[in-house]
Amino acid sequence: LTGTAIDPAGIQRNEVQSFTCRADAGYFTLSFRGATTALIYWDDSLAEVKAKLLALPTLAAADVETTGTAGVCTPSGNLVQVRFTQDFGDVPLLVGDSAKLKHASKAPKLSIREEIRGDKEDAYCADRGLCNTDSGVCDCFDHYATSDGYGFKGKRGDCGYSEIDVTQCPGEISCSGHGTCQGYPTYACSCADGWQGADCSERTCPSGKAWFGLPSAPNSAHVALEPVECSAQGVCDRSSGECECTGLFEGAACERLRCPGDPSGLTPSCSGHGQCLTMSKLALEATDRCDDEYCHRGDATHLTYGATPNDRLTWDHDMVQGCLCDDGWQGFDCSLRRCPYGDDPDTPYSWVRWNTKNRRNVYKDQVNEVQEMTCRASAGGFYLSFRGSQTARLTHDVTNDQLEAALEALPTIEDVKVAIPASPDGPVCDSAGVVSWIEFKQPTADVPMIQYALDGVSDIAITERYAGTKEYMECSGRGLCSRDTGTCACFPGYGSSDGQGGPGDRGDCGYSRAYAGYIQDAVACEAVGAC
Repeated sequence: LTGTAIDPAGIQRNEVQSFTCRADAGYFTLSFRGATTALIYWDDSLAEVKAKLLALPTLAAADVETTGTAGVCTPSGNLVQVRFTQDFGDVPLLVGDSAKLKHASKAPKLSIREEIRGDKEDAYCADRGLCNTDSGVCDCFDHYATSDGYGFKGKRGDCGYSEIDVTQCPGEISCSGHGTCQGYPTYACSCADGWQGADCSERTCPSGKAWFGLPSAPNSAHVALEPVECSAQGVCDRSSGECECTGLFEGAACERLRCPGDPSGLTPSCSGHGQCLTMSKLALEATDRCDDEYCHRGDATHLTYGATPNDRLTWDHDMVQGCLCDDGWQGFDCSLRRCPYGDDPDTPYSWVRWNTKNRRNVYKDQVNEVQEMTCRASAGGFYLSFRGSQTARLTHDVTNDQLEAALEALPTIEDVKVAIPASPDGPVCDSAGVVSWIEFKQPTADVPMIQYALDGVSDIAITERYAGTKEYMECSGRGLCSRDTGTCACFPGYGSSDGQGGPGDRGDCGYSRAYAGYIQDAVACEAVGAC
């Protein structure tokens, strides 16, 4: 009824596009909605061009006309019109590929443009019926039937044919009570928010960015697209207005990718040992200079993901989710336990070299990290932090034992030794400046620098006295980790250590019963001045 002679809004028109082809040899192709024709040769007839267009699965029907010659291309250029007779609305422009066209004296040409913009509706069931999504068949309202697309009986299956004169809007009551009837001559319903369908009887569902979709322009897709119902990853329940999401997605609009876990809820997300966070939130939790490959503990970074609005590279910042595992757990779903880390007992040396002068092997011992702190203050306090964890406020008169206890209270430090060479039992700060040595016994390896924040203390400086050269490996590299229990199964000859190569209760396989790795008659480089 819309776009007809009785409609005050005016007559509606089909889309018409044209292309100009200038060539005297070769061939080209045309694409429509992602489908591409067979090769169209420069001297093909219009009937052959039409047949190749209609072979596209994305094109229902079209007429091909020309005001020039009967062939598709000419040496001087031929204009060909394509009228879309069953694809209604403002359809996408044909896309041509002219790379294989040739011309004896000029550059070949294939240009495409829109002559008439199609303004007919392209509504499912012609807005005179409801779609049965199970069968894909329109259930037409009373006195409507399938049409030919032009108001007469046909085989489109679209409810576009009116069997009687229409005098009211569809619905048991007009527009089902969820819309406004536009009245004569179209008797179409304008549905209220939250409702849709020709009779406004169907609920709409929440919309979100489409997970998949055709790009709207070069380098532009998800961000630029209009929101899509159920984010194109669910089915809308028209009776309730709720999305029934596919198994990997969740949210009112199916707008989030689930974290690992059983969708039925029998297994919680992240195995119950972590937080399910979006990419934007995970970026804020990112760390550097970490204690292991999963970066459970480390220095904070300044990474962001999605902080810049409408960035095409981070369109999914609030959609893709992942697990941030609790301490002691790891894996993409946080189902694997973490085992103790420690120094490899079979690599006691940083290096071993043959010394010609002394005619013997000379070695350099592996050492623990030692950082030197100088504190100058007679009042106030300060804070120390390591791999993202910060101590309570420390006063200027804190002793070395108290500082040691405060550092070991951090979840990122297991064992340190604080020594004050000039005053073993004195405070770590005074007005002249006190030097303290902080030795890392666990964790080992070359660890990040301790950070500080002043709170009344005049000045603090922290430098690296010795870089740690020991390893920091799971099960000390001398055992296998049981991911179910988080315990190390040590290789024969190895056992639990104290973190410094001796026997202990760390369960890290860092104790070698055979003292493997030591070289007989080797001498420390310091003893012979060969370091």
